[in-house]
Amino acid sequence: MRKATFFWSAAVLLSLWELFGEPMFAEVTTVVCTSGAPLEMPPPGPLAEAAEFLGDRLTLLEPVLLAMAASWAIRSRVRPGVAMPGRALAASPAVLGLAVALLPTALAEAEDRLSPEPPLWWRECLEAQLPSPSYAVPRLLLAWLLSPAAMVVLAGIAGAGIRPRLTDLRNAGTAAVAIVLAALLPGALAGLPDNADGTPRYAVVGGWDMPYVLDLESGEPVSRLPGATRTYARYDLVVRDTEPGHYVAALTSPTGRYFRLYRLTMAPDGRVTVGERLTPTLEGTVNGLAVSSEGRIAYSRMTDGDDYVGTLEREWPASGHGLQWLDARTLALPGHSVPVKTLAALDVGTGEIRNVAAPAEHEFTRPLLVLPDGRQLRALGWPTRTLVLHEGTRLVKKVLALDCGHIESLALAPTGRHLLVGVDREAEEMDRTPLAGLPPCGGAASQLLRLDLESGDARVVPGEQEPWVQAW
Repeated sequence: MRKATFFWSAAVLLSLWELFGEPMFAEVTTVVCTSGAPLEMPPPGPLAEAAEFLGDRLTLLEPVLLAMAASWAIRSRVRPGVAMPGRALAASPAVLGLAVALLPTALAEAEDRLSPEPPLWWRECLEAQLPSPSYAVPRLLLAWLLSPAAMVVLAGIAGAGIRPRLTDLRNAGTAAVAIVLAALLPGALAGLPDNADGTPRYAVVGGWDMPYVLDLESGEPVSRLPGATRTYARYDLVVRDTEPGHYVAALTSPTGRYFRLYRLTMAPDGRVTVGERLTPTLEGTVNGLAVSSEGRIAYSRMTDGDDYVGTLEREWPASGHGLQWLDARTLALPGHSVPVKTLAALDVGTGEIRNVAAPAEHEFTRPLLVLPDGRQLRALGWPTRTLVLHEGTRLVKKVLALDCGHIESLALAPTGRHLLVGVDREAEEMDRTPLAGLPPCGGAASQLLRLDLESGDARVVPGEQEPWVQAW
């Protein structure tokens, strides 16, 4: 019985340490979060409040309750000449002690899951200033082995007089592995969520150094995009890769004079991680990024006096602002100066730039988007208010015409049928002239539209959204 008494005593002492000792040595961090807009924190519901209340009380009472369970276990031990109690009765103190040791943690987890998430900007502010929790396996194992719950389990085993055999340890290990796999596999096997029309539910929106993942169904931000390093943490361009949930991004230095390309991966919950670095540090400002259907990556950069277009293998001197892949080896260069009714195209096999036939444009033209079937989507006008679809030089149809505001950005869904349109509904002074067009729309300053290119149906993403959408 000495072993059982030792483990019960350890459980009580460890619970006292967690309650009184750890707070004395905990590192205190001051967090300051500011916002230019009112910060509305959603209040917790009654179930979350009840879980918090019970968890706080049980945490305070845990040493006392464990001491009572220990006293019960020791006083009810088997004495010589006394009949052996039933197995359930003998195990009751350990079951009670285990419940007392685990319930505060379970209630804290329940409170976290039942409480509404605070605004993204608040979460990001906290994560940026608080130290990251350690997920090192030896540290986690040590924490569990030195927890009151582990001591209660060992006390129960010692009190029952059980000597674990090798087969018991093997079965326990198998059960632990099965539990871990059951918890992790569903998340690992689950794909990215979709909208009702089959389009991806998440999109990367926001420009400069503040891009984030947006839930298009709810209109709520999900997570910020993380930096690759301390130096390369600002995003200029993000484009979709060939696989769902995978992206290629250009991250720039604080001065904006250098950049690198990285791969990104989005988890089913919308969290993004930075993966493989694709290029060395490149000089200049990136102003074009595209991935072909075969996965070939192209970019364009602008230095103080020169422009370059490149793939991961080589570069060419050319202006590639808004570049797009026309096919497996041809890049369209909408920003390259060409005669009327033509479009500059770069052959990445030979490096030759030639002019190909293009529709005659009567208005200023923004960079085009190439659909998977080869058709080309063009945004026209200044301010840009019209979207048209071409097949070669033939006009297929006008897909969108705004009567106020202007189109700020476009992003295609993987199938090419649906389009996200970022609309700036305000108008600057130069946009209010009779030549430019109409005044601002009123109401929301900006919005995102989900547009079906086949039917023409448009759906507004809930909330006032950033007009700069990067990838879908």
